[in-house]
Amino acid sequence: MRFGKHDIDDGETVPMAPLIDIVFLTLVFFMVTSVYATLESEVDITLPTASSAEIDERLQGEIFINLKETGEIVLNNKKVTVPELQDILHKVAEHFPGGSVIIRGDKSAQLGNALDILDACRNADISKVSFAALQPEE
Repeated sequence: MRFGKHDIDDGETVPMAPLIDIVFLTLVFFMVTSVYATLESEVDITLPTASSAEIDERLQGEIFINLKETGEIVLNNKKVTVPELQDILHKVAEHFPGGSVIIRGDKSAQLGNALDILDACRNADISKVSFAALQPEE
C-alpha cells in the first residue's frame, strides 16, 4: 500500500490571463466609443429639419464640425478659427484619405460661416461633406 502523495488530474483549467485581457480590452473599447458619441452632441445646437434626413453609419476618420448660431466653429469641444480648422483637416486628410466631414450647423447660423467650413474641406481635398439635419416631427 502506498500512502504517499497522489497526483490527481483535475481536468483542464481555463487560463485566466487571456480572459482578463479580453475583459479589459472590451472595457477600453466601449469607453473610447462612448467618448466620441458624446463629443458631437455636447454643443448646444438646434439642428434644422429636412424631410430627406437619414441616419447613416459612423465611419472611421469621420469628423463632426459644429457651427454655432454666433458663427463660432467648435471641433471636439474646442473653439477653432478657420485657419486652425484648415490645418486640422489637412492632417485628417493625410491620415484618413477618403474621410468625411459632417457639419452640424445651427439653423440660425449664417450661410457665410458654413461656406468657410466647406472651403476649408475643399482645400484639404475632403470631398465627402454633408450637413446634419433632423427629420421633421409629425
